[in-house]
Amino acid sequence: TLVLANDERVRLIGVDTPETKHPTKPVQPFGPDASEFTRRAVEGRYVTLKFDREKRDRYQRLLAYVYLKDWCLNEELIRAGLGECVTRYPYDSSMKRRFRAAESEARSARRGIWSR
Repeated sequence: TLVLANDERVRLIGVDTPETKHPTKPVQPFGPDASEFTRRAVEGRYVTLKFDREKRDRYQRLLAYVYLKDWCLNEELIRAGLGECVTRYPYDSSMKRRFRAAESEARSARRGIWSR
């Protein structure tokens, strides 16, 4: 989850990263790495949010693809092995294909969560 300058919370579509702040779960392996990757990528920068079918989740967080120019944070977290591709929710099929390909690349290279 990202927090924007206006305090709006944004959930990245199609990505599940290891937990770092869950109230009942311990910090999971590679969770801090995913948080740091995200922080370094977007902190203090202007990002573009692209929305899909659902604009908000049940917690009222925005659901978005987060871009810095044409670099997609959602996809790059998966490619770095710092998150899994999640396809069980309805979102754009071309993005699902991109995210699956990024996960396949991370798995093959044994990056991050796939290194264990």
